[in-house]
Amino acid sequence: MIRFSRSVITAYVTLLLLFAMGLFVVPMAIASLEIYLQKKPVVLNADLASIAVPLGPWDRTKDANGDAVPDGKLTAEMVEELGTDKYLDRLYSADGKNVNVHVAYYTGMIDDVPHVPERCWDAAGLEMVGVPEIAALEFEVPNTIFESVPTNLATGEPYGTLEYTDAIGSTQRIHLPVGEAAMTMSEFQPSKANPRERQIGGYFFIANGRIAPSARDVRLLAFNPNEEYAYYCKVQFSMRDRIAPGESDAAARIRFVEKVQEAMPHLLPEVMRCLPDWPSIERERKTTEPT
Repeated sequence: MIRFSRSVITAYVTLLLLFAMGLFVVPMAIASLEIYLQKKPVVLNADLASIAVPLGPWDRTKDANGDAVPDGKLTAEMVEELGTDKYLDRLYSADGKNVNVHVAYYTGMIDDVPHVPERCWDAAGLEMVGVPEIAALEFEVPNTIFESVPTNLATGEPYGTLEYTDAIGSTQRIHLPVGEAAMTMSEFQPSKANPRERQIGGYFFIANGRIAPSARDVRLLAFNPNEEYAYYCKVQFSMRDRIAPGESDAAARIRFVEKVQEAMPHLLPEVMRCLPDWPSIERERKTTEPT
C-alpha cells in the first residue's frame, strides 16, 4: 500500500480547495466586472432578402431571356462553410456591368470572421494581383441628419439618422453606422490566358453599430468583452472587368470603387433597416446599468 506524507496530502487538499473556489470565484469576478465571454444574440429586424430592387441606378441582372436572375441559394455545405443561413446573394447591373452583392449576418458567440475574397478566390486557383488595400468610400446618404440624434456609447459619435419609407408607405427611423466608410479591396486574374481580365472584390463589416473595413477591425468591435450582445454583418461586392489597351493597371480598381460608391447611398440604408437597431440596444443597456 502506497502511503503519502502529511505534506503531500496537505498540498493535494489545498489544490482541490483552490480549484473548487475557482469554479465559483472566477465567474463571480467576471460578472462583477461586467465581462461577457458568451455573447447574447440579437435578431434581424428584417430579412436580408427584403433589400430593395432597384438600388438607385442598379437593377436586378437579367438573363439571356430577359428574365431577372433570382437570388443565389447556397447548398447546405456552402451554408455550413459560410457559418450562417442569414445571407443575401444577388446580382445587380448598372451601365453594362454586373456586380454581385453578398450580405451575411452573424450574431451570438462568434468563433471567427467569415470568408473573404482574398481567401476564397485564392483557394479557387485565381491569382492575386498586388496586395489587398483599404479603399476609402466617399458618398452621402440623402436626407441624413446629425442633430438631436443618439450617439455611439463607445465613441461618442452621432448616428446619422434618416426616415425610411417602404413600398407600402410605412415609415421608420434608421440609424446609419458610425465611423469612416472604407472597404478592403483585392484584385485577381481569373485566367492566365487572358492577362487583362480582372475580378475585383471588396468588403466591409458593420459590427455593433460601427463600420469596419477589415477582419481585424471587426474582431475589435464585435468581441468587446464589455458588450453583452454582439453582431456583425459582412457586406461584399465583386465584379468582373477588363483593362483595355492603354489603360493603367489601376483602371479596374478605380471603376470598381466608383460602382460601389454609386450603390452605397441606396444600399446602406437598406442594410441598416434589416440589422438590429444598435442605439436601441445601447439605450436599453444604459437604463439597466446600476446607478
